[in-house]
Amino acid sequence: MLNRISSFHNYQAVQNDLRRQEAKVHHNQAQLASGKKLLTAADNPLATHYIQNVGQQEEQIRQYLDAIVMVRNRLGHQEAIIANAEDYADVAKRTVMEMINGALSAEDRMAHERELEELSNNLLNLSNEQDESSNYIFAGTKPKNQPFFRDNDGNVTYAGDDYQRKMKISNALEVPFNNPGNKIFMDIKNPFGDYEPDYQLQEGSDLLLERAVNKDSDDESNYSVVFVDMGNGEYGYQLDQDGSAVQTDIFNPKTGIQYEGLTINVKGQITAGDRIELSPRKTFSIFDTFKEAMKYSKNSVSDASSTAKLHQMTEEFHTAFIHLNKVRTDIGARLTTLDIQENEHEDYKLTLARSKSSFEDLDYADAVIEFNENTRALQASQQAFGKTKDLTLFNYI
Repeated sequence: MLNRISSFHNYQAVQNDLRRQEAKVHHNQAQLASGKKLLTAADNPLATHYIQNVGQQEEQIRQYLDAIVMVRNRLGHQEAIIANAEDYADVAKRTVMEMINGALSAEDRMAHERELEELSNNLLNLSNEQDESSNYIFAGTKPKNQPFFRDNDGNVTYAGDDYQRKMKISNALEVPFNNPGNKIFMDIKNPFGDYEPDYQLQEGSDLLLERAVNKDSDDESNYSVVFVDMGNGEYGYQLDQDGSAVQTDIFNPKTGIQYEGLTINVKGQITAGDRIELSPRKTFSIFDTFKEAMKYSKNSVSDASSTAKLHQMTEEFHTAFIHLNKVRTDIGARLTTLDIQENEHEDYKLTLARSKSSFEDLDYADAVIEFNENTRALQASQQAFGKTKDLTLFNYI
């Protein structure tokens, strides 16, 4: 049985083929114009899905990089503030050391006291510093609340909290971008151990507490020790616990005073009648150190007890300087972490860009070859169609 193919059907088939060839040429032209291999999802659904995933990862990396810039700015600001606070602590230490010098006149000591007051005010201003968003830097997780206040008696209190705010800079890493102010300026480790000394010294004495530690962490007692002259160059002592005598013995400078878990070491020349009172204290505030330094600077240089307290302030300022330096070092470590993570993100961005390019970007050499082939095929189809479209059997009758 013979099947007959109508001229219309043959014409329609050739016309459809021409349209397909024209579509290929137009697609090649669009690729060359855009520089992209994939123009629609239909070109390669699998590659399109991969490129969408890559785009999501690139956006996430962009957000992480923005977070790194923000955290770096915040930490850089804090580092500068802490550096200034270090300078204030160091200047205050040297100022108090000069005040201990008996050669200073009363006017000179007043001038030094005024300098300490100015340093203290500057430090308080630094502790209440705000960032570009008017958030208090050292308020913990309460950035809208001023963290430090000074009352009429010169006591500074902290109104923030102990927590840090953190920013996520990668899938698995969060970096704190602030430091609670109490941890920086108030919770400084006591250089004298577990107690704060208070002196009642005889004129001309230069006795100082070196260190007092207690292994019993539950012991909250107040202690005091008074020295007596035993003759032959030896001194005895009486140790009181909460006002009651608990131990008397000959003082041995090598071993110090030992009672249960308590060990007391002193230095300097003892004078009979010297007394040191010890109050429990694990940490101290640099604001209190400024206050005490100004208080005892008003007394005479011949007051041995005041001079001993000024020696204590000197040691506390030195300890505060070291503490602030450690805080700044920690900030520097976090800045280094940001730099490392930023480099990793930038490297990953390049990897994603290369991977995305292999699917998306056009190879112009291959595209031009394909365009030429499709163009020639279209031209051939057009010529063939032009020659055959008018042919019928009537031409051969």
